[in-house]
Amino acid sequence: LMLNYLFKNSNDARFKRWAIASIISRTYYHNMVTHLLEAAYQREVYQRVDQGESLSAPTLNAIKRQVIEQFWGDTVTITDGAELTWMRQPHYYMGLYSYTYSAGLTIGTIMAQRIKNEGETAVQDWLNTLSAGGSMSPVELAQLAGIDVTTDQPLKDTIAYIGELVDELESLTTEI
Repeated sequence: LMLNYLFKNSNDARFKRWAIASIISRTYYHNMVTHLLEAAYQREVYQRVDQGESLSAPTLNAIKRQVIEQFWGDTVTITDGAELTWMRQPHYYMGLYSYTYSAGLTIGTIMAQRIKNEGETAVQDWLNTLSAGGSMSPVELAQLAGIDVTTDQPLKDTIAYIGELVDELESLTTEI
């Protein structure tokens, strides 16, 4: 919503480019890529623990590296030490906490698009959702907001929105 407001109230291409680059790098990349990788790592670790496997730092390093390499494939060169990043995350000890980042950002993105496109109806849906607080499950709260998180469509729509931001970033860069 803030990005929409900034774009509506500015004609400065450099400012718009900065705003898009900031939201992609500081918000979407961190919450949609970093946290999904962390969650994939957690899932693998927990599966091994559930199977009774004893884990050591070298094993945890290997799991982290495998997750990173599987995600990036041959598009990114993984440097030595990348597998050590699991050590800096204390919230790994709080269940599958990392998923909440990308799920929340997906819901927020879709809701912002609804508000932009539908106006007051979407605003009321969002206010009703916020008013419900913790009285419903996350899936039910998302449904109250008009978002079905039991499918992959909200995530696909969010990724498409990020793609639109990248296209706009490229266009602004050419313009400048």
